[in-house]
Order: sequence, then C-alpha cells, then structure tokens
Amino acid sequence: MREYGFSELINARRMLAKPLLELPLRNEQKLFYDTSRRLRRFAGHTTLAYNIIPDLERGKFRREECSPKTTNLRDYIEHKGNRNVSITGASGQGKSYLTMHLLRRFEDKQRIIFSFKPDDHEVHLGIPVIDAKQCLPNPFRDIDAFSEAYITAFFGEKVSSGIQLQQTPAFLQEIASQSNDWKSFMKKISEKRRSASKNQIETLNAIEQNVKSLVIEDMGNVELPNESTVFDFSTLPTKQAQNFYAELMLRQIYREMESRKRRDVLICIDEAHRLTKSYHTILDVMSREIRDKGMLWIITQNLIDILPEMRANFGTKFTFRLGDADLQMLSYNQLVRYSVSILQPRQFTDIEFPESQAFTPVMTYIPDGNEHKETQKIRAKVNETRIEEKAGGRGKDINFREEVLRILGERMSYATEMGKEISAKYGINKDQAKLKIKSVLEELKNSDQVGRVKYLKDGKPIVMYYSRSPNLSNLHTGMQSQAVDILTELGASINRISTTGERGAFDIETDFFMVEIETGLKHSMEDLKARIAGTNLRVIIIVPNKELIDKYQQLGERVMVMTMDSLKEMLLDMEKTKL
Repeated sequence: MREYGFSELINARRMLAKPLLELPLRNEQKLFYDTSRRLRRFAGHTTLAYNIIPDLERGKFRREECSPKTTNLRDYIEHKGNRNVSITGASGQGKSYLTMHLLRRFEDKQRIIFSFKPDDHEVHLGIPVIDAKQCLPNPFRDIDAFSEAYITAFFGEKVSSGIQLQQTPAFLQEIASQSNDWKSFMKKISEKRRSASKNQIETLNAIEQNVKSLVIEDMGNVELPNESTVFDFSTLPTKQAQNFYAELMLRQIYREMESRKRRDVLICIDEAHRLTKSYHTILDVMSREIRDKGMLWIITQNLIDILPEMRANFGTKFTFRLGDADLQMLSYNQLVRYSVSILQPRQFTDIEFPESQAFTPVMTYIPDGNEHKETQKIRAKVNETRIEEKAGGRGKDINFREEVLRILGERMSYATEMGKEISAKYGINKDQAKLKIKSVLEELKNSDQVGRVKYLKDGKPIVMYYSRSPNLSNLHTGMQSQAVDILTELGASINRISTTGERGAFDIETDFFMVEIETGLKHSMEDLKARIAGTNLRVIIIVPNKELIDKYQQLGERVMVMTMDSLKEMLLDMEKTKL
C-alpha cells in the first residue's frame, strides 16, 4: 500500500484525486466514520481523510472531501528538520493510539519511554518494561539536579514568588551537598533548624515534610539499559516522587546522550504536563538542544500545559480536539483554529503544517486490533562497583580527576570537602581520598584548569578551589550564595539577587546597603567604581581573605570591605545593638 510522505502531504490538494462524494456535511461525517464500509482497508495505518480549505465565496472555511490515502508520518516528521513532536488533545480522542503507531514506525531507533499510569498503553508496545523503582538514580550524586528536580516536583509552574520558594534552592543545595543519603539529609535539616530564623524554619519544615515521600531505600549504582526501554513509574508511592525521579532519570539519560554514550535516541514522555509546566525541568534544555542527539516527544492533554518557550521548539504538533483555552492560542491562524475545532474522535492535524495558510490536512489512525502486546517486565541491571583487593579500599576504578572536575564544575570546594563526598560515594577511606585529590588538584592547577584562593571559613584559613571554566563563575556564585544565606539567616530583607554575568547591578541589594562579591581576580575595577557612584547606599564588598581587603579600601567612605566571617559578625553586632 503506497504511503504519502512529506512532499506529497504539503502538495496534497494538487496530488489527491478530486472529491469522492459531494454530500451535506453531516452525511459526510456519518459516512467517514462507517469504517467497515470505507476505511477497513487502512487498518493499522494513518490516513489522510480530508482537507480544510478557505471558502472564498462565503469568506469562511469548508471541508474538502477526497479519496483517503495512507500517510507516512515518519517521512513527514523527519523531513521537518526539527524532529521534536508534541501530541495534544482531550482525553479519549486517540492520542495513545497515534503515539503507539508512531513509536512502531521508529522501531529501528533506541526508544526511551516514560510511563506514569499503571498498565498504560506504552507497556504493551513489545518493548522491555522496567519498574522504575528498581533503577532510581541516587539524587545525592548531582546536587544541582537534586534541587531542580525537587522544585519541578513540588512547585510545578511556580517560578519566583514567595519567601519559601526563594529560600528553598539554597537550602537544598547546601544540605544535599553535605549528605550521602536520605538519613543524613534529614539529620542535616534538624541541625540547620537549630540556628534558623522563623521564616527559615518554615522552609526547612516544608522540605522535611516533602522529602518524606521521596525516600526510597536501596538506591545504588544502577546502569540504565542502553536499548529501547519503557520505564514504568506507576509503582512509586506519590505523584511527587514519580515526577522527582523521572526528572533525575531524564537528566542522567540526557548526559549520556551529550557524551555520545547513547546515539540518536527517541525520548517519549507520556503525561508530560507533570514536568512541562515547570521552568526548572531539563525538558526545556532538551527541547532546544537535542536535535543533533536524537528527538523529544511529549504527550499531554493541553497545549497550555507546555511552557511557551518550550512549545516553540517542537517542529511537529499533532493535535486532536482541544478545549477553548487552547483554541484561543491558535487565533494567529484562523484556518488551523477552525480545523481543530471541528475534529471528531480519532481525527488529528499538525498545527505546524508548512502550508497551513492555504489548507490543513486532517488525518486519522485506524486501529487494527493489534495495538496491545503482552510484555514481560525485566529487571534492571545493577552495576556493581568493583572492589580493590587489599589496600583497604575500593578506589582502584575511581577516576579522581573526573570526580574533582565534576565537583568543581558545580561549585567551589576544598580538598577536605571533596574527600568526604568522594569517600562517601565509593566507600573508601577519607584520608586516602584526600591524598589522591590533592595530587589531582595540583595537576589541574598546573594545567590552568582550576584556580585556588585563600579563603576564611569559620575563622580558619583554607585553600578554596574553583573551575576556570566558565569564567570563574562558580567561585563568585559560591560566595554569593553564602552571603545570601548569612543575610537571610540574620533577618536582612533582600530585594534582589543578580544572576551570573549580569552587568551594571550589585550582586545583592537590600533596603539599606548593597553587597558586591569580589574574588580578587579582576584586573580592572572601573565597573565596580561606576556601580558605587550610582548608589547613595552603603556598599559592602566581600572578599575571600584578609590579604585582599587593602586592594578595595580606597573606593570611598561609603564602602566597607570584609570577609564572609566579618559580614556575619557585623550583622550579629547590629542585631545585638537593636536589642
């Protein structure tokens, strides 16, 4: 049976036979849905049913009947260039049937499918199914991913409002960086609460309550299969736990795609609204950057479930019947809007059809009764870390250089802190880890991949290391984060926190003073002088160590220069003075 691909579809009005029947609209619809008489021969295929075209005489739109033709949607998707696909439509319209049909058309690709409903359609595709609970990523391996996944799971579409949301990311990163598992995470929350302010205690209590639903025992080193797999998240206890671990697993898989461990992968997310409403999900980055690595498909009921920035990155948007709010979004093209508004069950169109100003083809999938296959679930393969014999540790296969670069890529750190993290991760002796880390740090410093600076921490001088890529930002960001924590803890009202690389703004702004983080690594201070001249408030400059204080002392009477420890002492003294 010949199938119409991309070039035939965009020229459908010229290439298709003239209308099969000329009948009143209601009779056309009735005949069209009598599949036993008209469409039985297309079972198991998608079919071009009719076109919607402008009605020049009446100034509206009309349906143009045609002889049905089978369509090759794989050819259509791949010729778009952007192979990302969204499938939207109200419940019961046929999204699952179309999704399963399309996944079968790409059976030569590695297909990674995320399923959230018990016994959903995707688990009957004939692709091996893994209970996601068996292969959950350890959330304490990647602190940034931990924080972003938590915000995605518990805050959804909330992005930047509320004291609790403002404080949560900093708390999560700080506590998770000092934890190896959920037990130690809970312990750190209790310790942090002892010295917290009222607002901070509320935030910490909320975090503690939320993470109780995330606690899953026996999370180890798990190797995700490098083959087509359906991950079934339905066995996880709560919706938040499903979303949290799905986000973490997506990040793990995408890292493997970026490193080319996985190639040309098709990632399909059912119930995608769980993630696509959040500005913190990795799906936003994937939708923009995945094209040379594979493709991203998402299935959800409403277009408005997908953030506008993300929505723009899908080259094909197969759409079934939509609600009024979604139809309003299609007002930019009245022909497309009208086409979607009259769709019947199992009918769909592509609202990104290249010739949509001239006509809109309407397609349908005809089930053949073989949509469901019984699929036996398989167990996840556990990747056991090999143990070094004798020598009192398990460090033989640890790539310390890679681990150090990973940590410094996330934040500034020092040898003792890195040693604790790596020893906890691999179960080796802390002192042994620290010795190897120091050797690696010296090598990386000599090759100019990392820098170091003297730093005062809790009154004690240490050597703080930072990555020289990109642009020294993690040293600056780490100090900025510490300053925010101190100010928040002591009740200072923060009006604004600038982002990395933002020019012309102080790093932290309050009602009574400005805070600027200076690492001491800049050669010019002209931009700093301009910012100081532009405000009437006192300016506090925070530097890593006492040796750098003199460098900034001559910037004016309203300028105070101090270390992080001195900032805390000054604010405590001010608090006592008020009392």
